Amino acid sequence: MRGKRGTGLGLVILCATLGSSGIALAEDAPKPAEAAFPAAMIVLDASSSMNNKVRKAVKLTTARTELGPIVKSFQEKLALGLLVFGHRKASSCADTEILAKPGELTADTQDKLLSDLKAQGEAPVGASLIEAANTAPGSTGRLDIVLVADGGDSCDVDLCSTAEVLKDKQPGLRIHVVGFNEKATGLETLSCAAAATGGEFITATNSAELKHGIVKVLTVAAEAPALPPAPASAANGEMATGAIAAGPAGAAGAPSPGAAAETAITKAPGQTLAQRAAPPKSAMPSKPVPVTFKALATEAGPKLQTGLTWRVYTSAASAEGGQKLISTHREAMPTAALMPGEYFVNAAYGLSNLTKKITVESGRSLEETFVLNTGGLKLGAVFATGEALPDGAVRFDILSDEEDQFGNRRTILANAKPATVIRLNAGAYHIESLYGDANGIVRADVTIEPGKVTEGTVKHSGAKTTFKLVQSLGGEALADTKWKILTSAGDVVKESAGALPTHILAAGSYAVVADHNGLSYTRKFSIDSPDAKQIEVVVEDGPTSPEALQALLEPPEPPPSAAGLYGESGETTGLGFDGFSAAKPADPNAPLINPGALFRPSAR
Repeated sequence: MRGKRGTGLGLVILCATLGSSGIALAEDAPKPAEAAFPAAMIVLDASSSMNNKVRKAVKLTTARTELGPIVKSFQEKLALGLLVFGHRKASSCADTEILAKPGELTADTQDKLLSDLKAQGEAPVGASLIEAANTAPGSTGRLDIVLVADGGDSCDVDLCSTAEVLKDKQPGLRIHVVGFNEKATGLETLSCAAAATGGEFITATNSAELKHGIVKVLTVAAEAPALPPAPASAANGEMATGAIAAGPAGAAGAPSPGAAAETAITKAPGQTLAQRAAPPKSAMPSKPVPVTFKALATEAGPKLQTGLTWRVYTSAASAEGGQKLISTHREAMPTAALMPGEYFVNAAYGLSNLTKKITVESGRSLEETFVLNTGGLKLGAVFATGEALPDGAVRFDILSDEEDQFGNRRTILANAKPATVIRLNAGAYHIESLYGDANGIVRADVTIEPGKVTEGTVKHSGAKTTFKLVQSLGGEALADTKWKILTSAGDVVKESAGALPTHILAAGSYAVVADHNGLSYTRKFSIDSPDAKQIEVVVEDGPTSPEALQALLEPPEPPPSAAGLYGESGETTGLGFDGFSAAKPADPNAPLINPGALFRPSAR
């Protein structure tokens, strides 16, 4: 029966609650520490356009070169961090990565962080600014972002509205922009991000201007101005327009100011920078709505605090098919600034995940709770004696419980790591464990319960089998030999080459073919215990004839019994052409049933 926990199929199952097993699915998220110097995040453009040249030098290479001495000169004035976008994937609007948090980018770390960057992808500028803003240390939220880019956002994000929302939420935030391109035209789309947050906007058309621009904005950042007063509406207990609601102050589990995340705001179709900067009062665009997400392991809790990944998609399919990814968040309880409309939101916790469709209405903040019904699976493997298998000798694949019309299962996780808790949705799964590289496979079904860790131990009975072609019994192995291991039905189990190949074989009856110097030599054998075996194929016994080899590779169907020929019974003997059967495994030392059909009789 599927889902039954037992040893009938070689799998031993133990269940424990997630809490009692010592595996923490929910734990307190660490709070960012106060920096000794004012914090500044450098956001570096590594999109494909940074492969273009300015004065015969690649723009990304120039930026890396100029940043080196600048980081060294400012590391005693600023707690510098680094975020890069567009450097990992050729086409992804979620390709942003924090390489160093404030205080981690120094003269000692910069070479390692910058040297391997490759410009190759999209330019998700808005998403990068949001992620950088979340690194603001401590409780002040004071942070200067220094954006070094050669153009605007390539993911249809409205940088102006995004910057305004960030500034409303973090009054201590300033975004400085150093636009780096051979022609200053096209950089104006970045200016509103600086204007909305009180930052500097500088254009650079060569390496000297780039260096001067970065030094200037970092000098401004080092001044660390006092925070502006809170808006009057906020002082009266109301949320300022465009602000992000992260829950009531002091509420248990509410994220710190640097822990929330927002979603970049998409431009209206056909909207220009001038139209965005000064819209008519009669046609003011809708304001973004704060939407907060949280996840529970089960209906009864606990609330998950680490290890979550949230992805927000459009509800409408894109021209390429499928939903377009708007943003990615890795906080426990992020808050996204979403324009009114419908969205798909996916919460992933390991391999456990849930997707919900949400509707965002104008003027109404929203909090969505995702109950993931997460359980854990911890796999292990032992010999039949209980002795643990060597590290790296066994492979686990986790498959779906359901089969399609062809009997195939969907792979949930290939090559799962043993002795590690794998987070999965509660339900039934099929486990395949391979010992060695041949057919030492054990299969079993297992049920994952929500809120618990299920431990499954697979028992393997396969034997380590070594093959050697020798001139005479006990002789030296002959090199330049090709091997083919067959079942009694003629199915190929494994092919290899060498003097002493070793494979793990499951219990059963086999034949092996050794090809050497244009001749084929064969021998049959059986595996009935996990003890290591050595199979010698002897040249002196003579080569196998082409006809016998063909019969070995393509054995005929077993003949029906005499009674069956006359219609009195449909039963057959169940024996293969060579006498092999599951109930009667072959004995290597027994006389052959038909010596001429398989190979010459041995003189031993």
